[in-house]
Amino acid sequence: MNSTEIMGDELARPLAALILRVRYLASPRPYVEPRVDDGETLAALKPRVLQHFGLAEGDVNGGRKEYVFADDGVIQTNLNVTIGDLSDGKRTLLLTLLEQFVQG
Repeated sequence: MNSTEIMGDELARPLAALILRVRYLASPRPYVEPRVDDGETLAALKPRVLQHFGLAEGDVNGGRKEYVFADDGVIQTNLNVTIGDLSDGKRTLLLTLLEQFVQG
């Protein structure tokens, strides 16, 4: 990853990055990314997090297993929200990965 971003004739500026930690209660080891771009969406992040924990979404026993992120106890239903939006200016973002079983 480059440490600068250049747009047109603008001067180079540092990329905004922060520390990301995702906790999954069934795992003793959190997902940690020490320099995540604050413009990254939850949709882009999710596959890496699922792979880290060895998880997959899909049909299971007459239902569907899904994983969602929660920020401070609030489930994030909009996967297009950015890490920067959720961090609200803080240098570290702590998320929880929750498992949901949807019947039907």
